[in-house]
Amino acid sequence: MQVIGGAGKFSQPKVPFDTHWTEHFRVPALSVGTYSIPVGGTDDQDPHTEDEIYVITAGRSGFVASGRRVEVGPGSVIYVAAGEVHKFVDIAEDLAVLVLFAPAEGSASVPRLTAFAMEHIAVFNAAVTRRDFGPLLARFTNDALVRFENVPVAGVLEFSGRDALTAAYGTNPPDDEIELVGDPAEDDGTVVADFVWKRDRSPGVMKLTVTDDNLISRMLVTFS
Repeated sequence: MQVIGGAGKFSQPKVPFDTHWTEHFRVPALSVGTYSIPVGGTDDQDPHTEDEIYVITAGRSGFVASGRRVEVGPGSVIYVAAGEVHKFVDIAEDLAVLVLFAPAEGSASVPRLTAFAMEHIAVFNAAVTRRDFGPLLARFTNDALVRFENVPVAGVLEFSGRDALTAAYGTNPPDDEIELVGDPAEDDGTVVADFVWKRDRSPGVMKLTVTDDNLISRMLVTFS
């Protein structure tokens, strides 16, 4: 379980922006955030490549989609299909909207391997937060080869097979999350992602070889 703090609370946009967006939670299958528009503000969002659920938690406005307008307020729940043009209009009271994307926002608009790398980092971070590495380890093939280079103190660590990697995570689990730096890039069947650790901002590079079944057969992580 994870309690998502701050979701659904209005946030005042910073000048010169008319709206404010905060993503609170992301896993491959969905993401959750809060969209805020102050009274009199303008919603200039474009259609998304994922399905959406809007839950109005504060404020009142109109909502227009597919040529139809409805009035919304606290408790209103709206479904918007991927690609459908829509927007909030005539913001009468500061509007706070809890937004759920399925799959995660933006993930349906990128190539398969790029999306996989983004999802892998989200799964890794969720595993660190929950202290449950089962979902992360399930992303590797049984015979996956995993190599870590330039590891502080240890130097090079290499694991052959999911069982060996599982044992390693059980003995010395990571305790910090990572952030992508730029977008992952595909190179001859491998996806390459630059990242930094959240705590000390030290950089690294992750290279993943992914099977057609969306499992990792090879992973090389190099720390700088």
